[in-house]
Amino acid sequence: MRRIDRDALTRAVAMWRLESPARSKQIDEKLAGETWEQVARWCAYCCQCNTLRLRIHQSPPCWVHDIKTTLAAGDDGIIGDYAAARLLQRMLDAGLSRYEPDPPVALKRASAPRASLTDQPPAA
Repeated sequence: MRRIDRDALTRAVAMWRLESPARSKQIDEKLAGETWEQVARWCAYCCQCNTLRLRIHQSPPCWVHDIKTTLAAGDDGIIGDYAAARLLQRMLDAGLSRYEPDPPVALKRASAPRASLTDQPPAA
């Protein structure tokens, strides 16, 4: 697993645990019978659905398996696979993981200008 994906999945588990004590207990119960990766992917799904305010019939970016095919099929309207693929493409282009728990915040952070050494005023 890529380090960027493991980092995003780890943050997704932590973020979903913070939803409530019941969520945290649910994660612990799932970990008793499933691998960490399976549970972490479920947490990423839950976090993306939550942060993107998706309706139950809409797909999050972490569910997109084939970006090119999904985009080539065109806008599917209600299901949201096309929108999810477009968002996933933006995430990947920004160097983010498909499992990023809060895509809007991560994209905003990724596009923020970074101060470089050449932007610093000369030392006095």
